[in-house]
Amino acid sequence: MTHKRSGKFYRKNESEVMKTLGLEPTPNSGSGWIVKEDGQNESVICQLKSTDANSIRIVKQDIDKLIYNSIVANKLPVFAIQFLKTNEVFLLVRPEELTEVAKYITNPDKYVVKHTDTELIDLGTETKPVRTIKSSSVSKKEFMRDNDNKFKKQTKSAT
Repeated sequence: MTHKRSGKFYRKNESEVMKTLGLEPTPNSGSGWIVKEDGQNESVICQLKSTDANSIRIVKQDIDKLIYNSIVANKLPVFAIQFLKTNEVFLLVRPEELTEVAKYITNPDKYVVKHTDTELIDLGTETKPVRTIKSSSVSKKEFMRDNDNKFKKQTKSAT
């Protein structure tokens, strides 16, 4: 029987790993609106994946989100992988950014990133226009009716 780790353990562990990399841990693992990913400093933004297993699965979409957030924040992306059984941490970076990332992690105050890549990556998510709801009872009823129709089960006739 394996021991299941708590969310409190992972938050504490994430904070410790970020600090050992010279990064400031992000509140709530970057789930807020402004600060993203798990840790960052002036030049680097980092995402951490931890596992008790002997292998880990990395989804390309996670890397794409990290790269997107790095472009928005004008920082270098670093993907950290931690195997909890051995407490080993590995860093995944693009080959052309390896020496730069090494400088920023070991001595973050000495260097400032000069990110020239301004192309934003399409994460494959559709953007829908935001629907404005007027504050009137008629508008509210219209919205509720449209919403009910949108999620109503489609039934097929047997005839």
